[in-house]
Amino acid sequence: MTELKKRIRPWVRIGAIVLLAGLMLFAAIRLYRWNTTGNSKRALTLVNSWNPMSETGYTPKLTETENGLLVDRACAKALKKMLSDCRAAGVQPVLVDAYRSVDEQLVRYDEEVQRLLERGMELEEAEREVALRIAQPGRSEHELGLSVDLVDVAYQEMDEIQSTTQTAQWMAENAWRYGFILRYPQGAEELTGYGWHPWHYRYVGEDAAANIWALGITLEEYLSMFYSEEAAVQVSDA
Repeated sequence: MTELKKRIRPWVRIGAIVLLAGLMLFAAIRLYRWNTTGNSKRALTLVNSWNPMSETGYTPKLTETENGLLVDRACAKALKKMLSDCRAAGVQPVLVDAYRSVDEQLVRYDEEVQRLLERGMELEEAEREVALRIAQPGRSEHELGLSVDLVDVAYQEMDEIQSTTQTAQWMAENAWRYGFILRYPQGAEELTGYGWHPWHYRYVGEDAAANIWALGITLEEYLSMFYSEEAAVQVSDA
């Protein structure tokens, strides 16, 4: 009996080790899937005129990128790779804006409204015009840290002419490969709530970006098709 126990004991130990390794592998797979799903959902958080930042439950996890600007960590690596590849192709993009706090957005919005008031516009008209170009505080996806404004070194104005630059043309063809989309395309004002911004790119993750680019649709349409009829995805950091 003692001899039998001696023979069995090594196999019991091996079985325990195999079982433990299997449990560890299972836990690692579950953790990886949880992180991947969570990050994918976070990248799809919708902020626009009818989906304020305050209702998303989203808290940016910021890190520094080019020119001292901040972005959410979820898109930092992809942004760095995209800009590097763009420059390797002989194009010269300039990152001019990324994360903005609510206070920074308020300053920008108020300054633009004031500029139009000084040109003789009525307040209501000025606010209506500004709202097509600059989101109201609390309703700008720059507050997510997932959006960036990119211009070409040879032309740094943020207007429709920007679409003719090498940077804009390279981005239009390649941004999706890195998980970014042209957030406010031409002719989609009624869907996005904003005018054409050929300099404004939003990180949504590689899978979503590939689908949005292939289908030629907006983020609102994508979310309506696959997540919510009202395109009102809310993501908690919990």
